[in-house]
Amino acid sequence: TSTILNSYTKRQELIENIVDVCVEYQLDGINIDFENMYQADKDKFSRFIIELDPRMKELGVVLSVDVTAPDGDANWSLCYDRNVIGHVADYLIFMAYDQYGASSTKPGTTAGYNWIETNIKKFINTYEVKSEKLILGIPFYTRIWTEDMNGNLQNSAVVNMKDIDSNIPNGVEKKWDDVLKQNYVEYTLGSKIKKMWIEDLDSINAKLSLV
Repeated sequence: TSTILNSYTKRQELIENIVDVCVEYQLDGINIDFENMYQADKDKFSRFIIELDPRMKELGVVLSVDVTAPDGDANWSLCYDRNVIGHVADYLIFMAYDQYGASSTKPGTTAGYNWIETNIKKFINTYEVKSEKLILGIPFYTRIWTEDMNGNLQNSAVVNMKDIDSNIPNGVEKKWDDVLKQNYVEYTLGSKIKKMWIEDLDSINAKLSLV
């Protein structure tokens, strides 16, 4: 990715490839999803979007760009200029998930309501992205976290929404967290402690209310 972004020739080659595919398949729109970029390449990525946009407009093709939450790691979060991208592209898609993801050192929710709301406000107020350009991407999955009896994190595994209830033993009570707008369960299985912040109808409805 860095090699392409830092070369005008390679950026143009990629853009021509995208144009060719849009024409061949008569696409209505494309979505650009570059992740794990170097923070040092932030302006180069913006330049790529700036160069790509007029070619898409010539074809009448809608251009959307995926970005992460504004707060976070240099190469995961700080590698996007959300103000520039939000002004140039037709839509900015906020990947509002993995608040606590595979690399997290402690258990937590995949997408808490308060975290999403805070970041939406940053997009609109701090980065001046028009609300009608912002698309909210929400997770239809969660994670089940495993700790030892001393509270040390062992691992986590993705659980799709349709499989959540089958991962909760009988008799385990769901508890509603009104800050995260999610149900939460915690139970012991053998010598392990299991924790899960649940995505269900209630949590999805809460996230949709932010739209």
